[in-house]
Amino acid sequence: MQERSFRVKFSIRVADPAGNITIFVLGDVPPEQYAPVAAKLLSMEEYHAEQVAFQVPPRMGAQGRIQMMGGEFCGNATRSFGYLLSTQLPGTPDTVIVEVSGAEQPLTVQIDREGGRCETEMPLPVGTIQIPFDGQEYNAVCFDGIVHTIVPGEAKGEAFVRELFAAVQAAGSVVFGALRAPPPASAYGILFLNGENMVPVVYVCDTDSLIWESSCGSGSMAVAVFLALQQGNGEHRFSLHQPGGVIEAAAAIENGKVIRCRMGGPVSLSEEIIITLPEF
Repeated sequence: MQERSFRVKFSIRVADPAGNITIFVLGDVPPEQYAPVAAKLLSMEEYHAEQVAFQVPPRMGAQGRIQMMGGEFCGNATRSFGYLLSTQLPGTPDTVIVEVSGAEQPLTVQIDREGGRCETEMPLPVGTIQIPFDGQEYNAVCFDGIVHTIVPGEAKGEAFVRELFAAVQAAGSVVFGALRAPPPASAYGILFLNGENMVPVVYVCDTDSLIWESSCGSGSMAVAVFLALQQGNGEHRFSLHQPGGVIEAAAAIENGKVIRCRMGGPVSLSEEIIITLPEF
């Protein structure tokens, strides 16, 4: 294990789910310190991390729980945590039940050690809406905790991204469900979609962080839901090529409703690393 020498000490493990580098903090960090601890870890260039999650005691009877740095939901963190949790449990099981901030129910993660892959059950979307912006309408898929807006074509600049994020909070027309505007969320994503190629950008409210992610699990799920609804009944699987790798997402449709969502892809996990930081 690596060790540094300052004052506040805890352990981390670093996961790489298709390039969406996630740091898991294993020590007991008070919630009021999540934001500064996450900001410090994200600034450490040796990890190239895009997000931080804190392991905390489960609340709903699952085998483990993580709290994302801004209270958001993250699919890549979910499946990576499933892999990590499996290594902590007796017998290193291939199936674990996890809790994640932003998800109202525990989720099942399946681990394929030989293939270096993890697949997770995903929360069902609460609905889809259309976002009027700059003379066009963009489709958004809303999950508990995060709203993803799909933009066809090549990635655009940061000014476009920030203006569209602001527009997402405006009222939209109903596509299905009872939504008339995006629900309150801890994070917002924009997914530039060009064929099977996707470039994700995520804004996390509590940490005021805008990150062009290497891959995005919940964003991949949003695209799969959007495309599957267009194709009708049945289970539809999609492979989405992102800057950090490929994520596979599947959505099952029955009578115009999403009844099942799953997402998976490669995951690697570091050994335990000891981190020490100045007190906050």
